[in-house]
Amino acid sequence: MKGFTLIELLVVVLIVGILSAVALPQYKKTVEKSRAAEALVNGKAIVEAQNRSLTAFPGDSVASKSALDIKVTGCSWSGSACTTDKFTYTLQEDGVEITREGKYTLFMGNQNASGGNTCSGELCSVMTGLGFEVQSN
Repeated sequence: MKGFTLIELLVVVLIVGILSAVALPQYKKTVEKSRAAEALVNGKAIVEAQNRSLTAFPGDSVASKSALDIKVTGCSWSGSACTTDKFTYTLQEDGVEITREGKYTLFMGNQNASGGNTCSGELCSVMTGLGFEVQSN
């Protein structure tokens, strides 16, 4: 007789269920890490553009997109905020604030910042793991 018994089939389904229960949280962490890395790269680029603007025009405002010499991919500007499908980058005099749907807020300071870089929310440890120096709020 060829084929599988019901017990064998149930064991296979159980094993697949256990493997997926283990793999799904790791997949979600990996996706969040890639999103955090994207925020970090874009945030650093904006801060570097702010620093170039501050160096070229000391005393001028860097809280507007016209002061920046870069473009953020997929960004739509509204005032001093750049919104992509995942993040909102808000320009400030002393850096940029990055938010993601209430999950976390990341502040990256430019050369005018007195407080440095801060992070609050569930991904602060991810940011720290990516090499970002943060102080939790």
